[in-house]
Amino acid sequence: MKNMAKLILMLGLFAAILTGCGTTQDDSGNGADPEQNEEETASEGQEQTEEQNSEEDDSVGEGDSVIRILEQNMAYMVEGEAKEETAFLKHSDNQNYSIYVLPAYELTAEEPNKDVLYLSENDQVFMRIELLPNDADWNMIEENTKAQLGAVSENVQTSEAPSDDFYKDATVMKAEGNGELVSAYLVKNEDLSLKLTLFNKEEADHEDAFLQMAKTIMKEEPQK
Repeated sequence: MKNMAKLILMLGLFAAILTGCGTTQDDSGNGADPEQNEEETASEGQEQTEEQNSEEDDSVGEGDSVIRILEQNMAYMVEGEAKEETAFLKHSDNQNYSIYVLPAYELTAEEPNKDVLYLSENDQVFMRIELLPNDADWNMIEENTKAQLGAVSENVQTSEAPSDDFYKDATVMKAEGNGELVSAYLVKNEDLSLKLTLFNKEEADHEDAFLQMAKTIMKEEPQK
């Protein structure tokens, strides 16, 4: 009986030892501390959230269109006199753009792809606005523009563009005759190609006012 009891006791101890070894092997087999696993999981979740937020921010930026305020102050010169007034946002019904217009002027369609911004009290003082395709043949446009100004005077002169960034790469031509001052500005910016033809009078030179308004032109998406 004593031998049997010893044998049972030894078998019990042996089984306990095996169970303890198995538990140790399982724990070491995981290869990581539970707290470390929790930190890695939290870090991965944070990275995924940041990536998702970044993608959402990018999509919002790309999908949003520019919203322009309804009015802005504008400084300009008329016949040597400095002025400052509030210009109001106008949308062309004829071409896909908006522009800020001073109170003394009005915007209207002249013909397809051509608008006129004119002085309310004298519609002979005006600026013709033409949006051009980005792939326009500029050599041909320059030749046609020079021919148009040649009808005013045979002496068509090339002039320096205004210092404003909007006109930095513009080609400027001018002609004078019979009291008329006619100038053309061919503007080619990154997102806007434009031909401006300004008709002024010796006694009513509104060149700077027209140029200040013109540089606020912004293309818009066609309405569906």
